[in-house]
Amino acid sequence: MGRLRVVMYHKVSETHKDFLTVTQSQLHDQLQWLKQQFTPVTLRQVVGHIELGEALPDKALLITFDDGYENNFTFAYPLFKQMGIPFSIFLIGDCIGQTMMYDGTEQSFLSEHQLEFMQDFAQYGYHSKSHNNLMQFEEKDWTKEIASGMDSLKHLPVTVEKAWAYTYGSFPKRDKNQFTTLSAIFQSQGINTAFRIGNRINKLPLEESLAIQRIDVRGDESWLKFKFKVKWGKPL
Repeated sequence: MGRLRVVMYHKVSETHKDFLTVTQSQLHDQLQWLKQQFTPVTLRQVVGHIELGEALPDKALLITFDDGYENNFTFAYPLFKQMGIPFSIFLIGDCIGQTMMYDGTEQSFLSEHQLEFMQDFAQYGYHSKSHNNLMQFEEKDWTKEIASGMDSLKHLPVTVEKAWAYTYGSFPKRDKNQFTTLSAIFQSQGINTAFRIGNRINKLPLEESLAIQRIDVRGDESWLKFKFKVKWGKPL
């Protein structure tokens, strides 16, 4: 049976590393190893697998970034292009082209021009309008929050795939009724693909397309732990 591994990055730096940031050197070594072990696929291929039943390779790997920091262009994109590996970025509508206080520090985010420039290797998905936690809203407001996230990226000169990454990895995972409600809302907006965290490997064909598990890549974890997580996922 085939497997889909989805890894999740956030920021890339020349020298700094923390739980959200890998160094450019770490990313380089990780990409080399990932390309040797697995078959990189695009976000569009994963959406096609879900919506059209298109096959994915047995050892499929999707590489994702959340939030859309400018350093994804400066430090990550050159490595992906050099190695010929596709990747995806889930974008926050209100942050496009902005420099602002975010996560307690000043951050710069990708501009429309940078998004357009990276289209040869990057594809894009939704990560809400303002990075609000969906689970802090009442159910009656979920449709508005999801629709506003999609509307906030309509002006971009790039294609945004019909795929959503949950902010903070937060979704109603313990309430089946709430998850059914959320699933119906996503599908009414044309979205059949959504990503959580979970740190586990997904079996193919995908059984739950609106809760695809991703592996959290952290710059403050060891090389050995990175390889273990990606190969085996979080122990049950």
